[in-house]
Amino acid sequence: MFIRIHKQRQRGKVYTSVQICESYRDPAKGGAPRNRVIANLGPLDKLGLDNIRNLGNGLLKAAGVVPQEGVQPQLLNARHFGHVHVAQRVWEALGLSQALEDAGIAGAASFPVVEFVRLLVINRLCDPCSKLALLDWLESVHCPMSEKPSYHHLLRAMDRLGEAKDKAEPLIAKCLLEDEAPPDLVFYDITSTYFEGDKSLAEDDFRRYGYSRDHRPDRRQIVIGMVMSRSGIPLCHHVFDGNTVDKTTVAGVVKDLKERFALTRTVFVGDRGMLSDGNLETLLDENLGFIVAHPLRRNALAAEVIGEIGKGLDRTSEQEQFLEQRREGVRFVLAWSPAISREVEQSRTERLQKADAWIKKQTNSLAKPAKRGRKPTVQGTYDRIRDYLRDKNLLSLYELGLADGKVTGKKNQKALAWERTISGMLLLETTDMTLAAEEVVSRYKELAEIERGWRALKSTLLLRPVYHWTEKRILAHVFICVLALQL
Repeated sequence: MFIRIHKQRQRGKVYTSVQICESYRDPAKGGAPRNRVIANLGPLDKLGLDNIRNLGNGLLKAAGVVPQEGVQPQLLNARHFGHVHVAQRVWEALGLSQALEDAGIAGAASFPVVEFVRLLVINRLCDPCSKLALLDWLESVHCPMSEKPSYHHLLRAMDRLGEAKDKAEPLIAKCLLEDEAPPDLVFYDITSTYFEGDKSLAEDDFRRYGYSRDHRPDRRQIVIGMVMSRSGIPLCHHVFDGNTVDKTTVAGVVKDLKERFALTRTVFVGDRGMLSDGNLETLLDENLGFIVAHPLRRNALAAEVIGEIGKGLDRTSEQEQFLEQRREGVRFVLAWSPAISREVEQSRTERLQKADAWIKKQTNSLAKPAKRGRKPTVQGTYDRIRDYLRDKNLLSLYELGLADGKVTGKKNQKALAWERTISGMLLLETTDMTLAAEEVVSRYKELAEIERGWRALKSTLLLRPVYHWTEKRILAHVFICVLALQL
């Protein structure tokens, strides 16, 4: 049974009454649910608040509950539950606690190390914050634990996690890939994360100035390399000094994959800027294959291959095309998309039109008297045009000149012709001689998964800011973020 407030309109006026109703299933209607009125308690406005309260108290007494006069129910405490519960269940379903135990993370510790590591990861996933703020966050969520953590114990758990990294990562990867065969395809890429301030810097500190992927060359940084499976699951990560060059990291990563993960018959996927000739030889020496993309500009090998096999493209077709060329031990796959080609051409045309208009405006200002301020100089105008083209990535498409007190600028027709040739193209090199060309391209495009991982680390999981200043804690913080990404 239930209370229903019934409204009825008569002669433009609304009458509200209180009814006691019950639900039942009507056999005549095939068991469809119906409601019927048990009793009419009368108009709501005539019942009055006291009568309604007395009626409610009478029903409570009939149920054996003694009502307390003047006491209103209050919600004294409430904790968030759902997101923490889901993360905790996924963690346990994957068996990550057992993997960390098997890695020897607990040792002879007097506190539940694995539980605290799980807490750090779940916090990073649900509401990333500093370790001090985590203790306040823990008061607002329901997260069953055998022991309440202290700030000191959270830091000790981080230290033990960092020490167990080499043993833990293969065990964790085995949990994540339990239903998969050993990965036949791994993706490798690196990124950087910077630090605010120079606190606790030592002479041999690994926080150094280097090429910043976050466009912050004014900040010290570290470089992070990550290996992912084709399903987008991180297998392991490596942290390097902030001034480390991309291609110098590959040899160590390949050796690590062979030793700790026992990968065989695996194809290594990356960009050509990272996989130098020496790195490719390292992969071959370790019996690993590769798929790499070649830059199409200022690259003699790419120009040679495209010049040889690009003639076979049917540029009147609307279908994506794949051509290949086999050489000793490797083959090149050239993919061309007419849709992407048109999009690139349209974008470049629009950018060139804007650049032409801007250059014309700057050169015309030299011939006109200055309305106010100093008149622009020839050298200053040349520098502004050059900087503009450089910032718009158009400098290689123009030929700028400075002679006889004039600035000249015309399009570089040779460079433009090459841009039209390579529009919509992708050139790959691989050691796999059996895969179809379309499949080679498809596998390379899966490298975008690692880019998604970097975005999640830096945005959702807040890899930065790093609230730690010692090297071992920074390394442990990165490990926690990667664990959260794996989860």
